[in-house]
Amino acid sequence: MDSLIIWFSEEVWGLWVQGGSLMFMLLAIALILYYATLETYLFLKSRTSFKSTSKTTLVQWVSDPEKADHETKKMLRYVADGKETLGEARRRFDEIRACFLPLIDRRITFLSLLVSTAPLAGLLGTVMGMLTTFKGLSTSSGGKTIDFVAGGISEALITTQTGLIIAIPAYVMINRIVSQRDQLEIFFTTLESLTMQNYKGILETDEDEE
Repeated sequence: MDSLIIWFSEEVWGLWVQGGSLMFMLLAIALILYYATLETYLFLKSRTSFKSTSKTTLVQWVSDPEKADHETKKMLRYVADGKETLGEARRRFDEIRACFLPLIDRRITFLSLLVSTAPLAGLLGTVMGMLTTFKGLSTSSGGKTIDFVAGGISEALITTQTGLIIAIPAYVMINRIVSQRDQLEIFFTTLESLTMQNYKGILETDEDEE
């Protein structure tokens, strides 16, 4: 435990102090970014588990909605209430999409904005660090010059490094979220296509009987 405290105070806290005041901004960006990313990922994982269902299974669910999982069963029942016309059924599928996709798209846009902000904040720290370096070169002399230059270079490099460390893993996670979002859209399109084919056959059979 003592060794962990020593390591934290010397390595982590030491780098934090050298990074300057901009490290607080980077910390806030990191906390918001990773909280929102994790929340969105868990939302897609828990609320849209049906998105990876195979086409064969979907065909069975459309033919017999009682075999479907809970979420898909609710969708099929809602669409079935408007199956008198194919246009009404399609409109209800659009409503179902609107309950999921726009919310996810807004979150992806917000996450992409934060990912772009982290390296830019690091770049701002680089500029501030270089200004500190030039100030040390122009106003100091002797040993103090070296201290100013070292402090400015440390601030410039640490903030840039921190911004990239924050952004790169988050960028990978966001790409995963985008992939899951696309799978969800494919699921809705496939389910709608199979449902329309099923309803079209039912409506044609009813017309023939009449």
